[in-house]
Amino acid sequence: MANVNYRRGRAKEYRIKKKYEKCGYYVIRTAGSHGVCDLVAFGRDKKVIPIQVKPRGGYIKPDEKIKIKEFEMLTGLMVVIE
Repeated sequence: MANVNYRRGRAKEYRIKKKYEKCGYYVIRTAGSHGVCDLVAFGRDKKVIPIQVKPRGGYIKPDEKIKIKEFEMLTGLMVVIE
C-alpha cells in the first residue's frame, strides 16, 4: 500500500509542478528530502513559493504544522498547501 501512496503522491507533485511551470515558474522537486516543501517554484520576478503537496483533503500532522510555521517565520515565505 505504501508503494501505491508514494506513486499517487509523486504523480500529484508532478501535476502541481506542471501547473506552476505553465504560469512561468521554474519548479524544482525536493524528492526524498522529508522537509517542509515538496516543490519550490521560482518566478522571474524573484518570487519564491514553497509548496507542500497533500492528497485531497490531506491531513497535516501537528509536528508538520510546527515545522511549516517555523519555516515561514525564519524565511518570511508562506508555504502553499496544494
